[in-house]
Formats: sequence, structure tokens, C-alpha cells
Amino acid sequence: MRLKNHPLFYLFLIVIGAVMAFVGQGQGGEDKPYILIVGFVLLMYGLYGTATKWVKDNPRQDEEDDSDEDEEETT
Repeated sequence: MRLKNHPLFYLFLIVIGAVMAFVGQGQGGEDKPYILIVGFVLLMYGLYGTATKWVKDNPRQDEEDDSDEDEEETT
């Protein structure tokens, strides 16, 4: 199994990204914009990977939705 497709890899990215985003905000007005940007990028990539993995794991729901739309159009 490749690490990039493993769900824990995406969870790790989400957690690290969130921590970096909080650290990048800083306290007392000292922002660290590069850490903040990298944190948001990691967070968004982790969320994107998780969402695409969920969609691939449940293709049956898409087929049911398509058949429901076809029935509505014919009636």
C-alpha cells in the first residue's frame, strides 16, 4: 500500500497543517506568513485527499443518485 493513499497520511497532513496555521498566526501581533501559508496548503491538501478518497470508496451512492434523477425526468 502506498503511503500517499493511506487515510492516516491525510489525517497527518490535516493535523500538521492546522498546527502550522495556528503557529503562523503568532501572538502579540507577530505573524509568520510563510508558516501560515504552508499550514493552510497542507490543511487543504489533506482535506482534498480525504474527500476524494471518500468518493472513491462509495461509488454506489453516485449510481443511485443518477437513477433517481432519471426517474424524475421521465415523470
